[in-house]
Amino acid sequence: MFTNGRAAAINGALLTVFAAFALASCAPKPFVIGVPLGLTGLNANVGVHGRNGIQLAAEEINASGGVRGRPLKLMIEDDLDTPEGGLAAAKALEGKGALAFVGHMSSASASLSIGYLSARRLVLISPTVSSTDFSGLDDYFFRIIGPNDAQGAALAAEALRRGYRTASIVYNSINRAYSLKVEEGFKKAFEAGGGRTFPPHAIDASSSYDFKALATLILNENSDTVLCAASAFDLSSLSQALAATSASLPLLGSMWARTPDLMVFGGRTVDGIVLAAGGDSEGPNPELRRFVERYRERYGEEPVFSALYGYEAMRVLALAMAEARTLDGPGIKAALLARTTFPGIQGDIDFDRYGDTERPYFLFEVRAGRFVRIR
Repeated sequence: MFTNGRAAAINGALLTVFAAFALASCAPKPFVIGVPLGLTGLNANVGVHGRNGIQLAAEEINASGGVRGRPLKLMIEDDLDTPEGGLAAAKALEGKGALAFVGHMSSASASLSIGYLSARRLVLISPTVSSTDFSGLDDYFFRIIGPNDAQGAALAAEALRRGYRTASIVYNSINRAYSLKVEEGFKKAFEAGGGRTFPPHAIDASSSYDFKALATLILNENSDTVLCAASAFDLSSLSQALAATSASLPLLGSMWARTPDLMVFGGRTVDGIVLAAGGDSEGPNPELRRFVERYRERYGEEPVFSALYGYEAMRVLALAMAEARTLDGPGIKAALLARTTFPGIQGDIDFDRYGDTERPYFLFEVRAGRFVRIR
């Protein structure tokens, strides 16, 4: 037999358990958001920062009461930064009950999942998928970054401004949906301004690729500059290979390469490289400054472009969910298209009727290991 005191203690403990269970059962069910990202491999820096930005936005939204009184629950899946990995990640997240998706940081990883999710009428908002291959389509894909041919055009204008009149071109053949559009934008603008380009060279993105041989091919073209539409690893490897020949050939890089990995892989050889990028973490917007401070405090490092776009993409989705008439794919899509402007920390975001947007790209130059904005 229990003593009266012990029985009271047991009854009290049981009441506490039952109360906790009751509270848990009454807690609002979270909205599941699928987050497919490339988190492994040589280009993981972009995906990791994108994930961090998305997480930071979701935490702030939940701290403010969530969406319609319900919290957001992020389900993160590594898409391996490949088309097949992207499709597998989308299917896995759909199986986990994702209501909508924020993610895919490369055009390659999104290339198969966009069609898959659209067929199932599930919204995908990408922070950084910029290929024009996905423009002008009435689907469930939205992006908050400008088209990537504009990166190439911005770099071509800078090349012409610096007096370059011939250009060699290198592109990453694995993520060709992205890199070839940058190349096309560059070629069109550069040649329209009186420049001449050589036939492009493809990088297969493997760790065993012979950058020394590539450097020799480029030097034989005797060009004024080189556009490299590829990753930070690719661009830094090319820079090192050219430096080993004592050649001082100016390099131009696309936004994909604008991460700290460029300096990690390339060291001092990357100084002077000019890159196009949409995100400027040192911009004057007060809300942007607050985001950068929170990011530093939360993750202990400076945010790269994918973190800024990831943060914005999550906030755009949450606002659309709050305003949607029905919380399903068609309802969220309609809310995204109905709103004239979504506020962003890098300026407003305006979708056209296809879910595309036009946002500017800036130019940065690597100086003493830092990205310094020049235009």
